[in-house]
Amino acid sequence: MVKINHSKPFLDSDDANALREALDSSFLSNGPRAEKLADDAAERMGRKHALPVQSGTDALALALEAITIPKNAEVAVPAYICSAPLDALATLGIKPVPVDIDKHSLAMSADALPKKIDAAVAAHMFGIPAPLFEIDAPRLVEDCAQTLETSIDGHRVGSMGDASICSLYATKLLTSGHGGVAATSDPEIFDRMLELTTCDKMEEWSPRRHYRISDLNAALALSQFAKLDSMIKRRIQIAERYLAAMRQGHPTPGCVYSRFLVVPERPLEDMEKLFAAAGIEAKRPVYKPLYAYLGHDGADFPNAEWAWKNILSVPLYPALDEKEIERVETFLEKHSNELRRWPSA
Repeated sequence: MVKINHSKPFLDSDDANALREALDSSFLSNGPRAEKLADDAAERMGRKHALPVQSGTDALALALEAITIPKNAEVAVPAYICSAPLDALATLGIKPVPVDIDKHSLAMSADALPKKIDAAVAAHMFGIPAPLFEIDAPRLVEDCAQTLETSIDGHRVGSMGDASICSLYATKLLTSGHGGVAATSDPEIFDRMLELTTCDKMEEWSPRRHYRISDLNAALALSQFAKLDSMIKRRIQIAERYLAAMRQGHPTPGCVYSRFLVVPERPLEDMEKLFAAAGIEAKRPVYKPLYAYLGHDGADFPNAEWAWKNILSVPLYPALDEKEIERVETFLEKHSNELRRWPSA
């Protein structure tokens, strides 16, 4: 039995043609395709300006440096997220302050935010839009790597806070292979982004960040952006089939399902093994939560600890073929009495 991978990018002939055209142009470094990607990404994220870079981590480091927070700053980060934000903060010598999540959105809880912080980095998780505009911090960077093309309470995902960032890694909603975007509507912040990443034709030297994306990666991202709406529609269609198999209603309004999450009644490890026996790779959507990497006790972050111990992610992506979808449907139907959807309708 061939295993159904947990994640897989959706690539087609349009993507191959876009890469071929970039190769034929012989312009592979940062150039016209990267400029076009900046315009497309800014529009998608509800911003006036965007700068494509080589990874989501680079985008976060650039955004944090551009919003000019003080040295040795303390920045709030979600307790339940992967370790990548720590890499960006470490680049700038910033102290991370983990904050518990909201149990309904799985995003940073505005109520749990410490009063004395210099900035906050908050992310929409697994396709679920969260009211990050409610976060009261001196500066806010919004991470929408897992959630695009949706809104909450009239606020477009990607347009909240001082700046926003998006990863274009292979397992995200769309991909450039490796890549990311930093965006803002503040012209001063954007000017600093440009200055920090301009690495030649300088009258005087100062340390610069060699972050900008190549035109080869930008070509793939542009092709992917062109079909983002259809890929998200496909995700929601698959989610509807999974929920029907589980007899648990319809897709959650506003959710774009970058991950399909379930809460098993039995121990997580036991359910993983049952999925594996059916040839399906299901796993924790966060391998190890950020608070644990920092040596904190999970009891201090009860919602994050609950999410890590109880939530399982099931394969859902546009590259799934019909037989693979049917195999997941069959498993979900068989075990529907011991699986609960997340988020709720």
